[in-house]
Amino acid sequence: MKNIILILCTPLLLLSQEEIENNRTFNNQLQWNTNLLFESNGLNKKFLNSMLYGGFITDSMKSNWINTGDANNVLYSEVSNGLSYTNTKYNIGFSIADRNILNMSFSDDLMRLSFFGNFNYQNETLDFSNTNIRIDRFQQYKLNYTLNFTKAKVTVGGSFLAGNHHASFFVNDGSLFTASNGVKLDISYDINALATDTSSFNPLARNGNGMALDISLDFMIKDYNVNMYLEDLGFIMWNTKSIILNTDSSFSFTGIEINDILSFNDSLIEDYNSVDDLETENKSFKTYIPANFGFALTTASSLEHFKTISAGINIKWQPYYDNSPLTFSKIEQGIKESNYSPLYWISASSQLKYFDILPTLSYGGYSNDFNLGLALSKGYKNKLILGTQHLEDALSGETAKAISIYLNLLLQF
Repeated sequence: MKNIILILCTPLLLLSQEEIENNRTFNNQLQWNTNLLFESNGLNKKFLNSMLYGGFITDSMKSNWINTGDANNVLYSEVSNGLSYTNTKYNIGFSIADRNILNMSFSDDLMRLSFFGNFNYQNETLDFSNTNIRIDRFQQYKLNYTLNFTKAKVTVGGSFLAGNHHASFFVNDGSLFTASNGVKLDISYDINALATDTSSFNPLARNGNGMALDISLDFMIKDYNVNMYLEDLGFIMWNTKSIILNTDSSFSFTGIEINDILSFNDSLIEDYNSVDDLETENKSFKTYIPANFGFALTTASSLEHFKTISAGINIKWQPYYDNSPLTFSKIEQGIKESNYSPLYWISASSQLKYFDILPTLSYGGYSNDFNLGLALSKGYKNKLILGTQHLEDALSGETAKAISIYLNLLLQF
């Protein structure tokens, strides 16, 4: 399951139906959250271990990765740690989190070119457009306040984002055509790259500042609690020491003709090289952090072993560039460029003798697949929650395509 499921369902773990009223007597809540997540729609554990720890990667392993994934192969990873404080008496909360995010997508044709070269694709055009890689590290300081009305509750929040480092690489358009026997190559590409100041490798270096907005609405419809939310709609402006790289070219290469080997020099190569120079400049730029929006429904369960049942949908928004105003087309662009399919999920909470359990089932997200999650909760006033968002992959051995674990510690006083 994805991060938003943990956010939406944590209250179900923390509060059983019988103890909701009792928990309201605690005016202060202090929480620690750790989340480790890696998921892919094609890369499996066997291939990853061979890359990281050494080992022979066979052609069948390469082909399996290409054939298993979608047309675009997605890799996503996030490592985050956060501490939050909530005063329930005054409905105010504050949190701080350290976030590290990797989000990348590349086409099957780019993998074929990288793994096998272009010899096997003569008289074919390999298309590696829409390849993107984004790496972010930043700290998020969030303040939120809840407004209670007669039939609804509204929570608004704002975040200050302290940007440490960013690196991104985008192939907007790219292709390679190889003629028979390689006598001619036709190459076309439009590439942009963005990076923060590379002179310092300090992980906490301040290279940018930003902000984000949260808003959620809770209300009842008959026996259903409805939650509608927008979370982490924000951006980071990186400083003027940042680096922007651009190159856009289309050329054909038909080899170099040499009449006299003794007269061969670099100028002959330059005559046959029509590649445009790489444009580099130091300039500030804006990037977006992953935003979430969607809704969830929660109701009491009539089933014997479950107290509550919840279901919902989550969508992410993260465009590549700040290249147009916020319109409906921009919203559509950001959803597409997030590399994230709409996530449909359902969960239930159950109270056992020694601990509570929360099973979840979802479809979509970065892996665009079915995922099964399970969390265990121990304690009432003070709680410890340990869970995984990909239980099925934890049991899949070398074919696993995801790994995750999250920890939540709640203290109430």
